[in-house]
Amino acid sequence: MVLTILCSQAFPAKDEIEITVREKKVENLSRDGLSLVFYLNVANPLDSGRWLTRYDYRLVIEQTEYLKLETTLNEPIKVEAKGSVVVALPVKITYELLLRAVPGVLGKDKLACFLAGGMTFQDERRREKRVQIAFAGEFPIFRGVDVELRPIEAKALTVGGADLVFKAVVKNPNGFDLKLESMSYKLDFGEKTVSSGTMGQGVSIAQRGEQLFSIPLLLDFFEIGRDIFSWLEQPPLPVSFSGEAAVESVWGRFKIPFSKTEKVAVSKIS
Repeated sequence: MVLTILCSQAFPAKDEIEITVREKKVENLSRDGLSLVFYLNVANPLDSGRWLTRYDYRLVIEQTEYLKLETTLNEPIKVEAKGSVVVALPVKITYELLLRAVPGVLGKDKLACFLAGGMTFQDERRREKRVQIAFAGEFPIFRGVDVELRPIEAKALTVGGADLVFKAVVKNPNGFDLKLESMSYKLDFGEKTVSSGTMGQGVSIAQRGEQLFSIPLLLDFFEIGRDIFSWLEQPPLPVSFSGEAAVESVWGRFKIPFSKTEKVAVSKIS
């Protein structure tokens, strides 16, 4: 875990190092876990520089200790006299460990946490002083998205080609809304890709809601193979629908991969 310098700025004179939260962000969100990042403003009002050399903290989630850590920095971070720097303190949270360590979190949409510890600074004579820190935060339990494949609609089917409509339902099992910035996809029948591209720009999927997507297909069996005609004539048809959704949410912007492979029924319609 590394503290990263982001910027520096002037600061009015006081008599000791002051540490405040500038921003809290959820990053690297996935089905496996996330990083809760505290961006801290470290202000030095003294007449000489100070070096951040190590930090320690304990993270309490829903009143249960989840993590205890002490880290010495390989390269101390200098805080100039009468100045300040912003450092990032990332806390990695793994859902597998969380479920084992903290009782009662299964089924919750978000969890409250509390980080308490200290940052140790050295002066030019290597004398040390530890400054206490204590911050509250919260983070989501992220469940990805689920995909349900619907029967393929065959408007026309001949030995030469087909006029089809592929349909899939994207479900949002999370406790927060998802707004699609874009959704890239690849659609395979058997081992043959029959469609790829992007769709869904600007579509919102409410928490625990779902959205139906349709992809029209005009297939030429002389180009893609007669085996697909056989599957359509005598279903089910082996289908793979995969891709990645770029979404915006109350927890920030992130990408969600999805993949669904199964045999799908074919419904002939006039």
